[in-house]
Amino acid sequence: MQRPLVFIAVFYMCGITAAELFSYFPFSTMLITILILIIISCINRLTGKPLLVPLLIMVIAISFGFSYMLLRGRIPADDISNFANGEKMTITGTVAEPAARYSQRVVAILKTSTILKGNNAVPVSGRVRLTIYDPEAELDYGDAIRFTGRLKKIRGFKNPGMFDYAKYVSRKGIRAGAGLGKKEGIVKAGEYGNPLLKKIYRWRGKIRLSIIHGLSDQSAAVLQAMIIGTTGDLTPELRDKFTAAGVTHILSISGSHLGFVTFLIFFITRYFLTHLPYRFFLRMTLYTTPSKIAAFVTMPPIIFYSFLSGGEIATIRSLIMAIVFLLAILIDRDDDSISTLAIAALLVLIWDPQGLFDISFQLSYTAVLSMILTVRMFNDMSDKKNITKGQKEWRRKFMLFLMLTVSATASTTPIVAHYFNQITWAGLLSNMIIIPYAGFTVVPIGLLTSCLGLILNADVIPLATFNELLMTIFLKLVDIFAGFPLSVIYTPSPDIIFIFFSYLFFTSLFFLKKRWTKIMSVISISFIAVLIACRLFSKYGNETMRITFLDVGQGDSALIEFPGHKIMIIDGGGTFSDTFDIGRAVVAPYLWNNGIRSIDYMVLSHPQRDHVEGLTYLLDKFHVGEVWTNGMKSPATYSFDRIIQDKGVRHLKVNKNMEEKTIGGCIVQILNPPPHITGSQTSNSRLINDLSVVMKIACNDKSILFTGDIEKGQIRKITAGRSNLQSNVIKVPHHGARGSVDNNFISYVKPDIAVISAGYQNSYHHPSPEAISSYNKAGAAIYRTDLDGVVILKIRNGKTDVITYNDILLKKVSFDRLTSMLNSEFINLKKVMEGCCNGGF
Repeated sequence: MQRPLVFIAVFYMCGITAAELFSYFPFSTMLITILILIIISCINRLTGKPLLVPLLIMVIAISFGFSYMLLRGRIPADDISNFANGEKMTITGTVAEPAARYSQRVVAILKTSTILKGNNAVPVSGRVRLTIYDPEAELDYGDAIRFTGRLKKIRGFKNPGMFDYAKYVSRKGIRAGAGLGKKEGIVKAGEYGNPLLKKIYRWRGKIRLSIIHGLSDQSAAVLQAMIIGTTGDLTPELRDKFTAAGVTHILSISGSHLGFVTFLIFFITRYFLTHLPYRFFLRMTLYTTPSKIAAFVTMPPIIFYSFLSGGEIATIRSLIMAIVFLLAILIDRDDDSISTLAIAALLVLIWDPQGLFDISFQLSYTAVLSMILTVRMFNDMSDKKNITKGQKEWRRKFMLFLMLTVSATASTTPIVAHYFNQITWAGLLSNMIIIPYAGFTVVPIGLLTSCLGLILNADVIPLATFNELLMTIFLKLVDIFAGFPLSVIYTPSPDIIFIFFSYLFFTSLFFLKKRWTKIMSVISISFIAVLIACRLFSKYGNETMRITFLDVGQGDSALIEFPGHKIMIIDGGGTFSDTFDIGRAVVAPYLWNNGIRSIDYMVLSHPQRDHVEGLTYLLDKFHVGEVWTNGMKSPATYSFDRIIQDKGVRHLKVNKNMEEKTIGGCIVQILNPPPHITGSQTSNSRLINDLSVVMKIACNDKSILFTGDIEKGQIRKITAGRSNLQSNVIKVPHHGARGSVDNNFISYVKPDIAVISAGYQNSYHHPSPEAISSYNKAGAAIYRTDLDGVVILKIRNGKTDVITYNDILLKKVSFDRLTSMLNSEFINLKKVMEGCCNGGF
């Protein structure tokens, strides 16, 4: 058997994947596993190769991966998340890694030990994410602390087809979170942790401060991220530039950084050894080779650098890969890079089997594998053409460099598109210029001068002016590539099935000589074409009106897709964090994922942050036909108003005297605000709420009432002045607040469905018990984004269908009766197939 380690690694990963799928698709998982075993057996029989050994290895590898994944994925009974119910409690734990520092907060990960409920101390395990909204809070690795706060389960935004943040952090063992307003809420109870790591992390903190003191804000933010992995000072706008230029990966310490550091140390050491005096060199080669010494010398510095940069899981994975490749040189196995990569993957996934589903693992190993296969293919081509010497050697190296860049970029594109809804064509060019520049100048010089600063105990990074110059050139290059027209193409997130066939086709390109790969490429292209056609045709000929109440936390955002494909968005949500943009992270990806790139009508109900913030990003990134507002301004709308003016977007200041508008056969009517407030400004939050745009949309014999944040006083005025309030669906005013409940108003509306947009376990305690009680008494079915996630209404032929995130979510199969298991799995499979066409998975 050729390359048994590759064989073992592949089927070990199959076992891990099977364990992840088994809870939802037990019969399908078993069937696919059996089919794989049968196919491999048939191939071995047809080729005349021994059957027993490969079959035995497959069964063992799959079984080990399956059982190990299930074992490691179990949540113990004493896990801290089992106590995260929003109640106030005292928690004791130890800071498990360096705290992340941002402009307005500090975030620390605690390894918990006990919780105190009343007078009872309960031993617990697991990790908690503690957020202190005080930038002066001092928390270091190994600090034992105690604090009192409300412990909540970590919950992402529940919108279909979106990045599942809760699952992402859960894979790191973090399943609960707590927040504190001030640093005084923390009591330090001692110091623990590894003494060597404590020392390294203190050096890391000194380097961070020396960079901040020596460089301009933007240069310091980027250099910190690139050499020690602290990203708290990176602004969203700066990240957007790197994304547009196709080099956002350079901002996190991962395979590329560690690869450059390893490469430089290895080759500088080897160069030094090969240029020793001839006699000494000759004597040395009797015992070993310069490459082996260089490999051995390289290991300690890259291990040190991995922990100096924060020791993140992604960095440790890359470190394992680098060490395995260096060990391969030491034992004369460096000629088989694929087997070496397989060993590295095995070690990483034995250490952390859930890492298989982490984006950093997928990107790193996909890129490295594609580059290994590219080098192999290139060498075969070069051998045929006999291009190895003379003047053509530089062309050969340039062609290899070009092919490696294209290969690494192309191979990671499906993964990037899946997670980030974007394809960056500029990356094909920028990675050939920016990455080598950063890898051979910015990173090594920045790292060397930082370490020199530690030795000299300097407050400012040595050669600060030179580092600033390097960073200025670097950032200028990023600006140039980010400025290319359409440098980023936003795309629906490709589903898992699409990605599988994409990589099947991509793999076949490296083995074109073999007959089976031609068949594989045809099958792959056929399936890809079918999936694309499915998604395209699902958007056409549809006379359904679709209203989506997005889960944006404590805010409002509703997407309306009219018959005829006109798009309206009412509010965009918002948070009170300067480092989290709900439009960037939630609303825009949902629109891209559903193939929406332009918005015909953008409506801002009123100028408060939890409604306008997300719209600002949409206004900047999407083509917007018209913006409707009540005409009021506030500090929260500064950027929003500026973009409207800069882009020349048509701005309508609507009020109840506005004529009815027909969109896609639907009637849109404005019921509030009164006409006299146009252009006014106030800091009175109740007045701002009362002047919200209230809109009624009638379509397909059904009507929906959007109410903004109007409160009881204005609700009574609207009720007194209108006889046409009756609506089948109401977006409940002001997130279900007590001050917006009016039974007379509800009796006029007579809703069948009431949708409440509120944040999970929010501090305002929305929705109020009074709101729930009143709409229940009115006979309305209540849907809440804090509990149900996204709420989607499909209106067609006078019928309203309601789908929530919980309806879309795959359900674990209950292993009781056979018929029940089969039915549950069939429902899950149906959801997956629907998701393939609608971008849900």
